[in-house]
Amino acid sequence: MIVDAAWPVVVQAYLRAVLVDRTHLLLLSFAPGWHLLDLQGDPAFYGLAPEAPDGLRSLQDLFVGLPLDRDQDIPFVELANGRSAHVHLVADRDAFHVLLLDAEEARSHERVQQQLVHEAIIAGHAKSKAIGQLKDIRDELGRQRSSLEEANALKNALIATLSHEFRTPLTSIFGYLHLIERRATADATAAQALQAVRRSATYLFALAENLLEYGRGESSGALLNAVEVDLGALLADVEGMFAPLAEAKGVRFRATLAHDDATAPRFDEVKLRQIVVNLLSNAVRYTTRGEIVLALAWRDRRLAVDVRDSGIGIAPEFIGQVFKPFNRGAQAGSKGAGLGLSIVRRLVDQMHGTLALESEPGQGTHFSIELPSVAAIAAGPEHASTLRGRRALVVDDDADVAQLLEVLLEDLGFEVRVLGDAASAVARAMDESPDLLLVDVELPGLSGNAAVYQLRAQGYRGPIVSLSANATTDARDASLRAGANHYLTKPLNLERFVAVVRRAVGEGAKEAT
Repeated sequence: MIVDAAWPVVVQAYLRAVLVDRTHLLLLSFAPGWHLLDLQGDPAFYGLAPEAPDGLRSLQDLFVGLPLDRDQDIPFVELANGRSAHVHLVADRDAFHVLLLDAEEARSHERVQQQLVHEAIIAGHAKSKAIGQLKDIRDELGRQRSSLEEANALKNALIATLSHEFRTPLTSIFGYLHLIERRATADATAAQALQAVRRSATYLFALAENLLEYGRGESSGALLNAVEVDLGALLADVEGMFAPLAEAKGVRFRATLAHDDATAPRFDEVKLRQIVVNLLSNAVRYTTRGEIVLALAWRDRRLAVDVRDSGIGIAPEFIGQVFKPFNRGAQAGSKGAGLGLSIVRRLVDQMHGTLALESEPGQGTHFSIELPSVAAIAAGPEHASTLRGRRALVVDDDADVAQLLEVLLEDLGFEVRVLGDAASAVARAMDESPDLLLVDVELPGLSGNAAVYQLRAQGYRGPIVSLSANATTDARDASLRAGANHYLTKPLNLERFVAVVRRAVGEGAKEAT
């Protein structure tokens, strides 16, 4: 071996123990064409069978694309029997030699170090993601307003126009009704007629608002037109609208306001008013005795809206149906379009509030709503990735590395599938044609380079990124010659990884077109 004969015998013996026994050195000498000339060591230790026709095929796969007339060094190769080895190719004039050294201990240490690095990368990535989410929260209202206004410009213009056209005449109707009612109290017939007009006008007002809201669709909830709301004025408006209707049916109407917070309440006033109007419309419609109570309470930057009535109530089996659009069968003798409570539920959700319902047949119903001030709302949907919906196939036998790649790709919007061996990956890639294929070069059995070469030979044209702990130029060139589009080294640089993935997918999309 490399032991000098002039050295002391004990030193020679010690060095042989270290270099041969501990490392399980295996030397194979080959003539061109991979014809085995000589073998020294125990090939079975590495799961090799030189006597079999394909017994050394796994060694040959390691050097696909690499020149055999130059020395090569491939660290941490996992062989078919699961053992790790350092593999060296030593060029000779008319032959070449392959040395295998046991690398289990070094590989275990390297894996521990890689795991620490990957954990640090994941932690850093999570921190960056959290910072990005905080920025998204700050910008979300502006982005939503901009995108929705562009996508729904025509519809919003139509809704705004119709809303104005409905509200303007109804405002006049309610105003003049109030004046006429004050002057016609002596005429019983006229008073009854005016009450009928008020009931119809109130119904039309609520119906018009509900139909317009329903026409806006769910997406309108992302836009809250926050203004400072005068809760006293709101209470007076709805009291003036519904108190006469309740009293005409012999039902008491009470409205209260508790204002215990010094901060100004900020809400989408149109949506808030619509919630209260719908709840009171239902209460007046289904209450023929007792009383209706509206209570508003502004505390801790939250508004509580409570509407109680002593009406016919809702049977338990219908509680889950009353919030469905166009439901008209939940209450006996129900009238109307069946939109009111479904609109209430939608508006409460849009305003990030909570809604509770308690009811007992024959005893009445209680709606309890809590709404946070718009100024306190600090949440929004995460920015959608430009790569969302793309499919990626990751081929890596290291579970930690595979997990890291899966996390990074999913954050970019990919749907990810992970495999641990190259042979399965070749079949899967040919069958599913993923938008991106990430392949580790050092794989057990069939190497990553050999897998890429097979895929290209079978006509696979999707983007491929090879990954390896070997940062040499020769290793990179070998992967690219095998057919990879890009080559990344471990440990991964996050920014470069994202840039390479986006570039690879972009190149694949251009080729597909």
